[in-house]
Amino acid sequence: MTSPNHIVGGIAITGISLSFWDINIFSNSTYLSLCIFSSLLPDIDHTKSVLGKVFFPLARYLDKNFGHRTITHSLSCLLPLFIFFLFIELNLINPYFERNGTDYSLIFLFAFLSHLILDMLTVQGIPLFYPFMKNPCVIPANPTLRFRSGNIKSEAIALFIFTFVLFTSYDLFENGFWTTYN
Repeated sequence: MTSPNHIVGGIAITGISLSFWDINIFSNSTYLSLCIFSSLLPDIDHTKSVLGKVFFPLARYLDKNFGHRTITHSLSCLLPLFIFFLFIELNLINPYFERNGTDYSLIFLFAFLSHLILDMLTVQGIPLFYPFMKNPCVIPANPTLRFRSGNIKSEAIALFIFTFVLFTSYDLFENGFWTTYN
């Protein structure tokens, strides 16, 4: 998928998931910025991606040594980054800013995970358990039902769906799951 779909899809998936914790990613510009950054982060291994251009030396290193959609598109990257981010939030951010909770870590987790889920919807899939298993994980199993990365028609359909979900779920984002549906 392309960056616009990862951004809009990441916001939709993260917003819906975090409504269970009563976290509104639209309530704070830091939340939304973190969501956008985290939903694009796995593509840092591709030198032509948005973050790959910003962090070009790192992107070139990752692309040269691992390739695109390998190490950064796996749980072996997500879990250590999440634990590191959780540690930073609990031990540095929260005491310094006198706040409680793990809002930032949860936003990071779900936005990063949204990227992985969206890339599993493509024909190529991703090696979710890389480096232990290098075969791609895909959703759904039938290749004719998956999106083609870079195909304008597929990308436009996905963008329309994600935008529709965003607009129809705004009340859910604003009030949280338990208030909206109970």
